Amino acid sequence: MRDALRSSPLFSVRRLLVCLVVTLVVVTTDALFFHIEPTRTAAEFATEVAVHTLGFYGGYTLVALFNRSGAGR
Repeated sequence: MRDALRSSPLFSVRRLLVCLVVTLVVVTTDALFFHIEPTRTAAEFATEVAVHTLGFYGGYTLVALFNRSGAGR
């Protein structure tokens, strides 16, 4: 069960960490330089990072589910 969950395309800690790092870089850059989405408090920053990380993770997971290149492994 644990091996099946580990190799499952639905759940990946590595994918979540990559999404978190990319989101942190993008949101921090926006907050410091561009101000496209105004972030005034730490709570707003954390909420924005959480929402975008989960959205990015969901999209990345959909791509992993429909990826056929890794099906032969």
